Amino acid sequence: MSAPDEPSSVRGSWTHSFEEDDSGLEVYRPTETFAFPPARRGRERLTFDGEEVVVSVPGPDDRSRPRTTLGRVGPDRFGEPETGAETLEIVEATPEILRIRRS
Repeated sequence: MSAPDEPSSVRGSWTHSFEEDDSGLEVYRPTETFAFPPARRGRERLTFDGEEVVVSVPGPDDRSRPRTTLGRVGPDRFGEPETGAETLEIVEATPEILRIRRS
């Protein structure tokens, strides 16, 4: 877990591993290297570049489509600065797992 006063250095593409969600935290795994089990519902994807995160959802043909882009609004927090809607807080970040809380 990163220190509370330091922003995490999460980068790259992370895919929702909803089977592992627990206690209000969502679990994401590296998109390119994790072996996800088959799922009937699509998986949300978060793509971090340091200062922004692109939230993508499955489209009608199951390909991922960008839904929104959130900017950094604080250490380990991303959201829509003007509206305050959809905030993601990084709770834990390692090379193998990303845990976030939405507010």
